[in-house]
Amino acid sequence: MSNLMEEDVFTVDIKAFLKVVWKEKLLIFGIILLFAILGIWFAFSLKKEFVSEGKILPEISSGGGGSLGGLADLVGIGGFELGMKNNTDAIRPDLYPDVIKTTPFFLGLLEQTFIKQNGDSIRFNEYCDIYIIESSEENTDEAFKGRPEGVIVLDKLTESKIKELRERVVGSIDKKSGVISISAKMPDPVIAAEIAHYAMNYLTGYVSTYRTEKLRSEVDFLENKVASAKGTFYKDQSKKAVYEDQFSASTMRLKSADIQRERIESEYKMSTSIYNELLKKFEESKLKLKQETPIFQILEPPMAPNLASEPKKGFILGVFILIGFMVSLVATLFVKKNHKKVFLTSHN
Repeated sequence: MSNLMEEDVFTVDIKAFLKVVWKEKLLIFGIILLFAILGIWFAFSLKKEFVSEGKILPEISSGGGGSLGGLADLVGIGGFELGMKNNTDAIRPDLYPDVIKTTPFFLGLLEQTFIKQNGDSIRFNEYCDIYIIESSEENTDEAFKGRPEGVIVLDKLTESKIKELRERVVGSIDKKSGVISISAKMPDPVIAAEIAHYAMNYLTGYVSTYRTEKLRSEVDFLENKVASAKGTFYKDQSKKAVYEDQFSASTMRLKSADIQRERIESEYKMSTSIYNELLKKFEESKLKLKQETPIFQILEPPMAPNLASEPKKGFILGVFILIGFMVSLVATLFVKKNHKKVFLTSHN
């Protein structure tokens, strides 16, 4: 019964282990060296990747409209109802990075033409085929023949490009400072900087359009109305002047002339009132548009990096040396059958 209760206990003899390591040092060194050479070869065989980053400082709303109100006073325009208040329709700054994750952004990006580091121009769609997706065959696969309005239908190659680019073009925001960072990773450092710059322009343009599209439409509408009212005003003004020249003498006091004079003056007053009111509304809309147009400050423009961010050769070499060391220990202890000298078994 006592024999059944015995347990095997394994212990490691450190002195024996060190002696084995010293004895097989050439084997250990050789294996580590071999893995180091493999690590160097692997690190240099990987494609270089360069990361370019730009930073934007967006407008921070103070919640007040006093500055624009002061501007209205400065230009001497009274009676404005500017409706100074916070813009509740604005995109939240924490959603800005999502703008450059959208499919329309990448479809526009693929159509851009960039300059490579050697000075040659290339359409980015072709660049993706050669250096990113590495597809030499023309894509003739149209997955869906139906293309309904308002729906994006992509072929498989374009979809795979966009999926890869979403990992390479990244936007983020520092919640404390509000600074927006946009980075692009590409095999070409100059193209990486150009893509980051394009993404920054796309983001600022998208946000500006989103916030001012309705106001710009209103300004354009009022501008056309002001031009039309101005023409009517000048016409009535000329008609009034001609009439006064023709019937200025006191002897010309016919009733028909008085009625015509009243009509001309009534039309002139009406056109004057409409023109002045539209002009006031037009100037009001322009000031409102200026107020709502967001301001973005380029804090750090994208720079074409000279040093590659990938591959991390030192890290790869260290991993291969570590693997080589582990493999050399296994070979020393088990292949050379030295494990019995190091691992001792005793019975309790």
